[in-house]
Amino acid sequence: MRPFFLNAAECRLLSAMKLMNTVNFLWVLCVLYCGVLFGQEASLPYGARLLPNGDFELNGTILRKQAREIALPCRFVLSEGALEVIVAKPDGRMHETLLCTDIAAVQVQAMLYLLGAENGSRLPEQGRQGDIVDLFVEWQDDKGETQRQRIEYWIMDTRSGKNLEPVGWVFVGSTLRNGVFQADYEGNVVINYSVGATVLDSPDPAARDDDTLHVVDARKKQPQEQHKPMLILKPRR
Repeated sequence: MRPFFLNAAECRLLSAMKLMNTVNFLWVLCVLYCGVLFGQEASLPYGARLLPNGDFELNGTILRKQAREIALPCRFVLSEGALEVIVAKPDGRMHETLLCTDIAAVQVQAMLYLLGAENGSRLPEQGRQGDIVDLFVEWQDDKGETQRQRIEYWIMDTRSGKNLEPVGWVFVGSTLRNGVFQADYEGNVVINYSVGATVLDSPDPAARDDDTLHVVDARKKQPQEQHKPMLILKPRR
């Protein structure tokens, strides 16, 4: 019998985490679910803290309870050129990614589960499509005011010559192989050329066959590290 407070998606996560023997991380997630989403008091594990506004922070990642979104630190990598990856890990394809984050892909996937998002197929015709997640970059401008822009603002579609339409990103989810979370092994969090393990993928049917679909919009100014950019993941449902 599964725990009464977990849905099917979270139970899949628990099974995966048990396979990985990451007991401490599993405990963090359980506390997060009970203590934050349900407002129950609990002793927070090491590395986790409840923020004054009720949000929850874990390893630099913030789960914003009321907004139902995740914020994680990131930095821009390419200012021009072709893109095959939207968000990479430092050991990923840094030569063709827009953003980089130090947060583990498995933690990103876990946080999405905790928001109730469900992973699935990339395309509807392949089975139940994963939930659509919108991506934003949030930063502090020179006046200290918070700015926010869709990730597509910095991505050009080479077929139209315009910025990529904000159709969102599919929560496909990564799998384990020999106890290793494959998205972390390959260094992917979000990809637009649909080859490789990842957490979020492009819903574009052509994304698997063409690696020239997207380039950086070099006309657009990018927030620098001193502006403390954050990647925002917001499931649509």
